[in-house]
This record gives sequence, structure tokens and C-alpha cells, in this order.
Amino acid sequence: MRPSIVNGQIAAALRGEFGNVAFTTRTEGSELFVNPLMGLYFAVDLPASVGYLDQLTDTETMIDVMLAIEAHRDTGTHRPRRAFPH
Repeated sequence: MRPSIVNGQIAAALRGEFGNVAFTTRTEGSELFVNPLMGLYFAVDLPASVGYLDQLTDTETMIDVMLAIEAHRDTGTHRPRRAFPH
């Protein structure tokens, strides 16, 4: 069985590696960019984080999607804006 390139990239990101990282013999000699945030991409519970998921079921166009998201945003309370600390 061949090692998964995608899983290797995620594992490299979780170890804190980034940039052109050769993590298996399958990727040696090729340039693959490991994003340091890649481990976060797969740590999301989509139904829990996207409250409007059910409203997207009957959408057909990007306009429908946009309207569903806007309608969802109008239903909740928003935190006040704050300056980004830097």
C-alpha cells in the first residue's frame, strides 16, 4: 500500500513543518508546498460550524447561496467589532 500524499502533508503541518517538505519517497524530487495551517483544514465539524447548511439544500445558483447566507446572518446577534491587536 502506498503512503497517502495528502495525509503526509497534513502530518507534516501538524509537526510544524512548512514549505517544500519531502515526507515520503513518492514526493522526493517534486515540489509540494505544505501550508502550516493545513492541519486546521481537516479539524472542522461542518454541520456544527455552518448553521445555514440546511438552507443550502434547495439552492441552484450562487445567488441562491448568497441569499441563504445573508438570511442566516440576519437571524443571529453579532459581536461588536474590535481592533485587531498587533
